[in-house]
Amino acid sequence: MTAKPKTIWDRLEDIPREILYGLLLVCIIVPMLFPIGFPVPISVEVKRWYDTIEALPAGSVVMVDFGYSGGGEPELAPFAVATYAQLFRKADIKVVTMSTSSEGPLLWEKAMTELNIARFGKEYGKDYIHIGYIAGVETAMAAVGKSISATTTTDYKGRPLSQYSIMQGVDSAEDFALLIEYTTGGDQSEGWVRQWYTSYKTPYLCCVLAMMVPTMLPYQKAGQIVSVVSGAQAGQIEILVKAPGRGVKSADVITVTHLLCIALVVVGNIAYFGKKFSGGKS
Repeated sequence: MTAKPKTIWDRLEDIPREILYGLLLVCIIVPMLFPIGFPVPISVEVKRWYDTIEALPAGSVVMVDFGYSGGGEPELAPFAVATYAQLFRKADIKVVTMSTSSEGPLLWEKAMTELNIARFGKEYGKDYIHIGYIAGVETAMAAVGKSISATTTTDYKGRPLSQYSIMQGVDSAEDFALLIEYTTGGDQSEGWVRQWYTSYKTPYLCCVLAMMVPTMLPYQKAGQIVSVVSGAQAGQIEILVKAPGRGVKSADVITVTHLLCIALVVVGNIAYFGKKFSGGKS
């Protein structure tokens, strides 16, 4: 018995998985290589993050914790790079970075390379510095909040902090106008609330993995964190800062893949009703 030839509706209902995976791959690769620039809505939290940094007065010193691991780099680094761009575009803002993650200093160097910091005319040791990985998480936060010089005497390269002008008059949490955290761990994101906001009322911006946001929102609702964002929102801050990068590309990928899903749902429905009204079995 010869098999009944497939109709166009049968073919549309049974698209080979290889074609579907191929289309998905194209939707991921093309926007990463050639960004499309789809409109990206700006959330309230990201706008609050941006406005908080914009409101910093000249002469402010900002503490940044590069506290994420390599696994979180693809999500968190684009947001961090865009934020550094915003900070370095402002006049007379000093940025002190530390890491509560052992991988932090290397990931920070990677971020600085991606940022191309030379274009901002900022000088290491004068306008920005990384004081290194400080072990102990909350113990480290508490120690640095009390006294940086009593906690560490060198930067991440092992050079004396005393030789850098940025550290003159900067030694405790009370000397910082803002704290910014990027982390893949709840110990860090919650620890800064306890060790710096509770003790010193330091304004705190927190960037975490998307799955961690619900855990941190109660702190934001309680007024202990100014803004909680996820690294997945990097495209939004890049647009506000006018520094498009990996975040905008990722937003394009998400948009295009969602459009593909919608298109496949439409095709599936067309095949279903086409088969039904042509007399075939659905």
